[in-house]
Amino acid sequence: MSAVVVVHEASRTGAPRMGGLIAAGLRKYMDVRLICLHDGPLLPWLEERVGADKLTLLELGGEERPKTPFAERVALAQQVIEEAAPDIVYVNSAAASEFVVAGKAAGLATVLHVHEKAEMLRWLLRYDLVKLDVPALCDGVVLAAGDLRGDLAEIFGFVPERCLDFGIAVDPQEIARLAAAADASARNAGGRGFTWGSRPVVGMVGHASERKGADIFFEAAAACPEHDFVWVGNWDRATAPENPVFDRFAAERLPNLYVAGAVDNPYAYIARFDLFFLSSREDPNPVVLAEALTLGVPVLAFSRTTAVGDFLGRSGILCHGTTNTQDAVRVLQALDADEIRSPQFRGLTERYRDRFDITKRVGDLVGFLGAL
Repeated sequence: MSAVVVVHEASRTGAPRMGGLIAAGLRKYMDVRLICLHDGPLLPWLEERVGADKLTLLELGGEERPKTPFAERVALAQQVIEEAAPDIVYVNSAAASEFVVAGKAAGLATVLHVHEKAEMLRWLLRYDLVKLDVPALCDGVVLAAGDLRGDLAEIFGFVPERCLDFGIAVDPQEIARLAAAADASARNAGGRGFTWGSRPVVGMVGHASERKGADIFFEAAAACPEHDFVWVGNWDRATAPENPVFDRFAAERLPNLYVAGAVDNPYAYIARFDLFFLSSREDPNPVVLAEALTLGVPVLAFSRTTAVGDFLGRSGILCHGTTNTQDAVRVLQALDADEIRSPQFRGLTERYRDRFDITKRVGDLVGFLGAL
């Protein structure tokens, strides 16, 4: 059996990393070719997972992609699929849905891995990156979280009969190895370098934007001067032009908010956080939370932002509703450094490593694909 796995881009985290882990896991059971639609910093990592001879970069992403008519993108996808001649087409994001259409046109078993919640699905429809009939074309759908069934029904009016709630999977061994790296530098708006010390450290990893709640993170830092806040990921005007608070960051120069920018190894930072604060307004597939938990770092998240209630347990704080500054600040102001560093919060590392280990999760996916 052979499969083509399609990732829509090569950003460092989220759906692309999940796609790379899935492709690598499937290689133990079948021949796999990985197709990446847009270059990015994760590309070397993807190449390591599947091998240079099994990775194809198409450069169909970025700002130009929505400008290319959907039919043209389908035609190119058909060429790629015809050359690869797989048995299965595994499309690792609704943002690459032309490969669903192309796969079904070729008469192949086609699976869509949905990472997007309703608002992002609407955005993809608006920019012609997905079509309303795409879910109906799939032989099966893999869900990043079980509650995405409701989002599919809301936007497309249809949920395929064959669904697999795959959830989150990571490579705990790789994460632990990378977390041991010494370099974890960051600077505040005044240029002062961060010193990891006794003050509680609240961290977040992501591309600064309204969706990732950069403004909520900033406002929490302003309201909690007794804590240090570290943002890992693109933040400045050049690399994150959609950051809604960069001007305030530069003008107000909060002494306790530090930015690392985009880094190759976020785990060296995550492992040093006292609390991972998922400030995102929408994040249905929070791979980074699983990564934090496998490193023993407790998390703060919101129940309607993402599906974490089923696994968070005693290793974090779950607030009801959507992410908002008021509730986040209320929790953060009540933080006790000794408490969040205690075994009650940080003592379940091995359990999470076992739960999220990709090598133990991919068997369910193989069985799902084999039954199509």
